[in-house]
Amino acid sequence: MKTVAPDSLTHRLASPAPLRVAFQIAMMIAIWFAASELMRVTGISMSPGVVGLLAVLGLLLSGRGNVRWFRDGANWLLGELVLFFIPCVVAVMQYGQLFRTQGVQLVIAVVVGTVLVMAATALAVHLGCRLERWLAARRGEAS
Repeated sequence: MKTVAPDSLTHRLASPAPLRVAFQIAMMIAIWFAASELMRVTGISMSPGVVGLLAVLGLLLSGRGNVRWFRDGANWLLGELVLFFIPCVVAVMQYGQLFRTQGVQLVIAVVVGTVLVMAATALAVHLGCRLERWLAARRGEAS
C-alpha cells in the first residue's frame, strides 16, 4: 500500500484537477449559449445569464443536477473575477469627458444600484438559509 505525505494529500484535495475545472467551465458556457439561443428564438428580451442561472437552479432543485457538477469551475471563475473587470476599467478611461460632465449622476446611479443589489443578495441569502433550515427540520421530523 502506497503512503501519501500529508502535505501532498492536502494539496491534491485543495486544488481541483484542471481538466475537471475546464470541463465545468465549458458546461457553464454551453448552458449560457443554449440560453442565448433560446432567447433569440423566442424573442424574449431577457439576459441569457439569468436564464442559464434559472436553468441550473431548476436542475439543482429538481434533483436532476448536482452541485459537484459546477462547484470547482464556479470557484475558479469567482477566484479570477477581478480579470473580468479590466475591460470595464479600460472602457471607463475612454469616456473622461462624460465623467467630467455627468459624473455625479453616474456615481449616484452606481451607488444606488450597488446598494440595491447588495440588499437583494442579502434577502436572497436570508431566504435561502431559512429554506435550508426548514428543509433540515422537515427531514429531521420524517426520520
